[in-house]
This record gives sequence, structure tokens and C-alpha cells, in this order.
Amino acid sequence: MFLKTEKLEKHLFSYLYSCILFVYFIAFIVPAGAANSDILNNSCVDCHGALSPFSNEQSRLNEIRVLHTQKNISCSLECHEDVLRKRASDNYQQWSDSEHSRYYVTCDACHGGNPRVKTKAEAHATVRNVDDPESPIFFKKIPDTCGKCHTEEQDHFKNTMHYQRLKAEFRAPSCATCHQPHTFKVLKASELTVLCSVCHNQQDQIATAGIPKEAKQALERANEFKDELRKAKNSVAEAKAAGKEVSSAQTDLDKAQEVQENIPALWHGFNLKDFDRQIQSGIDSAKKAEYKTSSAEPTVPRIPGVEMILIFAIFAIIYLMRRR
Repeated sequence: MFLKTEKLEKHLFSYLYSCILFVYFIAFIVPAGAANSDILNNSCVDCHGALSPFSNEQSRLNEIRVLHTQKNISCSLECHEDVLRKRASDNYQQWSDSEHSRYYVTCDACHGGNPRVKTKAEAHATVRNVDDPESPIFFKKIPDTCGKCHTEEQDHFKNTMHYQRLKAEFRAPSCATCHQPHTFKVLKASELTVLCSVCHNQQDQIATAGIPKEAKQALERANEFKDELRKAKNSVAEAKAAGKEVSSAQTDLDKAQEVQENIPALWHGFNLKDFDRQIQSGIDSAKKAEYKTSSAEPTVPRIPGVEMILIFAIFAIIYLMRRR
């Protein structure tokens, strides 16, 4: 009887183990494979990757780098690539280095077309020229194209004067003005002044000429906020590890993190005063969290029942005194 029970337990354990493996496979392996297959079976990537002049050239530069390092000659592949990128600009290479590439956002998401077919004619059958008003990358339609994924940024942008001018005129900023096509990089504060000055200058007198400087300062403040938030996170983590009470500090940290999460969408509203006000509230919350953790005392573990013991001891003392 004991042997039968033991065999039954083994079979049951084996069955449960198989079920766990199956669930893991369905939950993690299959979706990952599906995501990879989307980009591997994408004719846009296949074709434009093969057309890229960088593919073979990068391999050649890497071989040179290896030969140099073998001879103890200091050599960096990035150095050669920088020279190469200055000589030519390749859309595919720019895309492959971008965040869109990491998340499998391929050519068809913006340009249209059919990435499931292999011939150029079929793949490009529905692709329209950039100057066609029906094209998804026609300059007036770019916000709607980008907004399919970046909904919060689009909502803020549609409430701006930039968007109103874009709909009414030919000379107006769009998503591709700040986020260059195919690279989609986020601009640094130092790059804003020149870009904004194209319209906001003394000659054109669009809004005020001080806008470029204010925009630069706003992004610098956002970077300052990132540093304060990082210090606050580290401070709360260290306080927790030391056994300190951090509930109040954690509340302030959560407020600061909420501001941080809203920064990309908030920036696209181009209300610099409101943006600066929100950033300042985030900085204040981060500093509060850091201050509270530095002044917090370590929590002393409570021993259950101590109060009851003291009460009984007091009653015992009173009882003995009365007996005497």
C-alpha cells in the first residue's frame, strides 16, 4: 500500500512539473518568439537592411579594430563609425539605432505598406509620397501618425499654438521638427536654443524672442529634478535597509515619481510656466523625502505583550502592599 502511494505521488509530481513547464512556455517563450518573428519576417527590415551601406562597412571597420587591438594599438569602433556617419546619412541605420527599433516599430508603422510580402512593388503598393496630403507622413498628418502610439503627448500637443499653426499654415513645427525622422532622439537642453530660434527670434517676432532661452532653462531644470529624484530614491532605500521608518518619506517620493512619469507628456504642452511649476513641485517632494529619511530614527521592534506584563506587575505590587 505504501509503495503504491509513493508511486502515485511521483506520478502526480511529474504531472504538475510538466504543467508548470507548459505554462511557462506559453507565457514567456511563445510571446518572445512571436515578437522576434515579427521583426525577422518584416520585409521592410530585410530589404532596407540589405541596402544599407553601413552593414558591410561596419564589419570591415570592426576587423580593422580587432587587428589594431591585437597589436596593442588603441582603437575604437565608435571613432570610425562617427567619421562614417558624418560622410553619409542612412535612414535604416538611424532607425536601427533608435528606440523604435528596440520595440519593433518598423517602417510600415509610419510609412504604411505591407511588410508581409517580399516584392518591392507589393510592399510599396499603398505607400504614398511625403508631399501627398493623404500620406501618413505628410507634415500636417505627422502628429496623428505619431499619436497612434504616443497618445498622451498628442493630447497635450493638440492644445498648443504649435498645433493650431500646423493645421493653418505651412510653416509650423511638427513632431519631426524636434524628433528628427528615423533617429527619433530626445533633444538635449543645449540643442533647443538654435532649434526654437528658427521661429522665435527678433525678426519674426513669433511669441517672444526669449522663448528659446526659457525652453533651455526648463529642460535644465528637468535634468536637475532627475538628479534630486535619484538621490531621494537612494536615500529611501538606504533608510529602509537601516530599519528606519520611511512611510512619510515614501509618500513624498511617490509624488516626485508621479511628476517624473508625466514629464514627457507635460513637455509637449509647451506651457513653460506650468512645466516649471510642476518640475519645482517634483524637486520639493524629492528633497522632502531625502530630508525625512536623514532625520528618521531607527524603529525599535515592539515586543508583544510588554504592556500587559507591566499592568499585571503593577497590580501585583499593589496587591502585596495591601497584604502587608
